[in-house]
Amino acid sequence: MLIDTHIHVGQFDDLYFAPSAIHNLMEQLHVDYYAVSSTTQCEENYLKVLSEMEELIRLDDKKVLPVMWITPEALQGNIAWYLESNIGWRMLKIHPFLNKTEWNPEGDLFTEVLDIAMELRLPLLIHTGNEDCCKASLYEQTIKDNPNITFILAHGRPIQSTLHIATSYDNAYVDSAFMPIEHMKIFINCGLSEKLLWGTDMCIPKHFNRNLDMAAYYRSKLQAFREVCIQEQYEQVTCRNAIKLFNL
Repeated sequence: MLIDTHIHVGQFDDLYFAPSAIHNLMEQLHVDYYAVSSTTQCEENYLKVLSEMEELIRLDDKKVLPVMWITPEALQGNIAWYLESNIGWRMLKIHPFLNKTEWNPEGDLFTEVLDIAMELRLPLLIHTGNEDCCKASLYEQTIKDNPNITFILAHGRPIQSTLHIATSYDNAYVDSAFMPIEHMKIFINCGLSEKLLWGTDMCIPKHFNRNLDMAAYYRSKLQAFREVCIQEQYEQVTCRNAIKLFNL
């Protein structure tokens, strides 16, 4: 079984990844389940996001694990489009790099997101990076203070602080989207295979290389990871952790 916890559909810059394209790619790669958010959310086009999710669910049914990407603007009343929909949301997401000041972990907006996660009993995916606005360490106290919420540190950046958090808190996980194989190997060598989730950020790599064969890229990274771990660790990362997290 293969489960990808970080997939995108929708508009990204000048590229559009249609639901049918995501469906075809996931079938081609034999992905059994995938957690997916819509980059169309960056346009604050809530009805289009919902239509993309609905189309994916029509195409792939329970294989789709819909992710509610929350923006600061969406919290100003528009979040009702999502909360009142029939979409069976499986995870929340915020992107501190795109909203550099609004997602201050001590701010009111972030507290509201935590309240939604608590009420809906959903994991919260947080984009992390090496920039000051989105370093994983910014959210350590929040993770510590909210043991009943599961946090996923997307990309696992910076690596050392992410390792510390994943080691220290039972409710902290990391996904491998855009994570170098060398960093994934560090997680494995540190005995953290139970905290690492297979994620690829598909189809965003196409934005950086327009000639990219996405299926070949995907298979290459999956094979490279397989070569730095034993079978039990491979299965832990690529399926068993997600089965536990999403109650599959």
